[in-house]
Amino acid sequence: MKLFQKIDKRIIFGSLAIMLAALFWSLDGIFIRPKFYDLPATLVVFLEHLLGFIVLSPFIILSWHKIKQLSWKSWSAIVWVSIFGGVIGTITITKAFFAAIYGETTFATVILLQKLQPFFALIMAAIILKEKLSKRFYFWAVLAVIAGYVLAFGKSGLNILEIDIWHHAAFYAFIAAFSFGSSTVFGKRIVNHLNFKSTAALRFGITTLIVFVIVLFTGDIYKVNNLTTTHWNLLILIVFTSGAMAMFFYYMGLRRVPASIATILELFWPFSAIILDYLINKNVLNTVQIFAALILLICFYQIIGEGRLKGLTFKAKVVKGKGRGRKLGFPTANLDKYDFDISHGVYLVETSYNEKKYKSLMHFGFIETFDEAPRLEIYIGNFKEDIYGKELEVKILKRVRDIKKFENVEELKEQIKKDLKLVEK
Repeated sequence: MKLFQKIDKRIIFGSLAIMLAALFWSLDGIFIRPKFYDLPATLVVFLEHLLGFIVLSPFIILSWHKIKQLSWKSWSAIVWVSIFGGVIGTITITKAFFAAIYGETTFATVILLQKLQPFFALIMAAIILKEKLSKRFYFWAVLAVIAGYVLAFGKSGLNILEIDIWHHAAFYAFIAAFSFGSSTVFGKRIVNHLNFKSTAALRFGITTLIVFVIVLFTGDIYKVNNLTTTHWNLLILIVFTSGAMAMFFYYMGLRRVPASIATILELFWPFSAIILDYLINKNVLNTVQIFAALILLICFYQIIGEGRLKGLTFKAKVVKGKGRGRKLGFPTANLDKYDFDISHGVYLVETSYNEKKYKSLMHFGFIETFDEAPRLEIYIGNFKEDIYGKELEVKILKRVRDIKKFENVEELKEQIKKDLKLVEK
């Protein structure tokens, strides 16, 4: 464990959760999904999401007071993830692999284009979420993608002549890559502002409604009678492995790591698929594949180590608040920003005002103890000036902790005192 001593434990835990989800997805691709090739892809997607939503739905009830306070920005991200990640991505990749199973195109065509997913995610994370990581991270990320390709094609080699980019399966694989890549980015936007359990439940619920309309319109819903006992057993297995359970762990991890890291760690999917194929089917890896697998593991370690985002800097105006901080003995400045793309939490920040810099504490998120909507407020130690209506520049230095719900005001005050020790250092 000495290898990980200098890495943020939050990032390590999140990375392992994403890799566990990827392991479940690899089990699905090898053992489960092929069993449904004789059924409409839309029907399979509908049933696995319906069953998954039934399992996850209690989390919506438990967090409804927070869900109804989400901004339009967060709701649009949820809808995007449900449509592209839950509907379009799942249906198109299923259709692409079914085409390969039927012999209409090669698996090489599908795999090659589907693995464009990390590039879509990296570009969109930089543009939409403004994620900035070190140059070392991007070097290891590109190397990881290359190693993933070599691992997939290392045994037979990649024959360019086998790639049929004009076949409809290639189009499906390309759309799936964009859908899943973009869903990683917009999924990160959601879990920044909502707990991962409710995020997974909302995704499955909205996707279920959308696909229900599709199967009703196409008539595929009436083919549910074609399902055998084996199909139903496998659908239940999906819920507790590659479906709801995998998404539960995935969003747990995505809550803790940047989207850029998450999309590379998803390459644990092909890695684990190759290893499982060896362990179960005795398909021996050749020297090239073994080398690629080792390189991929090294890339994972390096990427997790480079997981800290560069500090975000933003400007915001001070607005009137409820004055609760002053009553508690810790007067805070309420800012007019409350919906930007960082995780809810308490942060150590540097506040600039009138060409002076002050070490400060920032709270961003729900006011849990008083059951109030998200708010952005800053405590500047030993600061007496009147700054209502003034603009502050804030640079985030370090995440301190998650937001907690305290039983009473005294517990809240004690926690604030502990947090302020960071400002006094």
